[in-house]
Amino acid sequence: MVRPLRSHLPPAVLKNLQLLRAVAALMVVLFHLRGIELKYGQGPALLDVPARYADAGVDLFFVLSGCVMGTLLAARPAGSNAALGFLARRAWRVLPPYWIYTTVVVVLMLLLPGQVNSSYADQSILASYLLWPHDQLPVLMVGWTLVHEAYFYLVVSVIIAFVPLHLVTRILLLWAAIILGCTLAAPPPSDAGLRLVTNPLTLEFIAGALLGLHRRAVPTAAGMPLLVSGTTVLLAAMGFMPEEGPGAMSPAVRAAVFGTASLAILAGAVLLENKRGSVSIVRRVMEHIGDSSYSLYLSHIFVISALGRLWNATGMVHTPAQHAVFLVFSVLACCLCGWLSWIWLERPLLALGQRFLRRRAETQRCMP
Repeated sequence: MVRPLRSHLPPAVLKNLQLLRAVAALMVVLFHLRGIELKYGQGPALLDVPARYADAGVDLFFVLSGCVMGTLLAARPAGSNAALGFLARRAWRVLPPYWIYTTVVVVLMLLLPGQVNSSYADQSILASYLLWPHDQLPVLMVGWTLVHEAYFYLVVSVIIAFVPLHLVTRILLLWAAIILGCTLAAPPPSDAGLRLVTNPLTLEFIAGALLGLHRRAVPTAAGMPLLVSGTTVLLAAMGFMPEEGPGAMSPAVRAAVFGTASLAILAGAVLLENKRGSVSIVRRVMEHIGDSSYSLYLSHIFVISALGRLWNATGMVHTPAQHAVFLVFSVLACCLCGWLSWIWLERPLLALGQRFLRRRAETQRCMP
């Protein structure tokens, strides 16, 4: 059996990191579910205020991804072959499931255009498949985060190819300084590619990578204070930021607030990993959600869109109890569909890619 991501991580950070993946994915689900509730619900929206900034789960995802990359950088082989192998593994990890779900949207655009967001008509299908920076969201709208991921992976591959391990930290700090300088010196450029390169959200990846590289230098006693303070900042920001929601927040403010909180939460969780305690059913369920978090992230939009239409058709959209039943059922349905996608789609694809890469490596070793 293939255990996605876990095989790439050191045992010391596995379980709590998977828990945070689950938390991040569920936050994004609640953020989008809030939009569905506001669209179809006729009574008071239960998620209106508490989930207004729940897309901060994306910031947690970015810091987590950076931490994984930093851990890999600390133990990686160097050189161009290692960089190409890294890119091949990352591409196979990310692209095939994303392409499949993107194709579902494209098919819906062709066959049932009335059931798809009309703004998709202005989006570039080719740019969506290639994760190329574009002025519009990708066809599968959650793909905008994967554009940032792809950029980060490309830079990490360059580091693997050309930067000695003892200089990696300096290069990451220089990269962060350049982004900060661009952010403070000028407004965001008009070109989509330049906006991506100078986007302050990349600082979240860099911060996570620095944590992955130097996590053993952080005192273990700081684990609980970091976790509590990060969680407090995250919840306070979600409650007190402008009512307009994420659209009113600049990427720089987002990175400063939610990126910093996510980094503290992750650092605390990593430092507390070795604390012994009983394993509850809730923890096991959350670990499974963490395993399937990528599939959950890609598939949940389809699930809540379909359930929202069904909910509206029932007419039971008025009372708080009806809202609560819909929301709980939707979250459970998203988790189930994400887990099935992981079992039937994502995991077999990962196994196929691993076999291919293993055979390729064996062929290269046999070549004279």
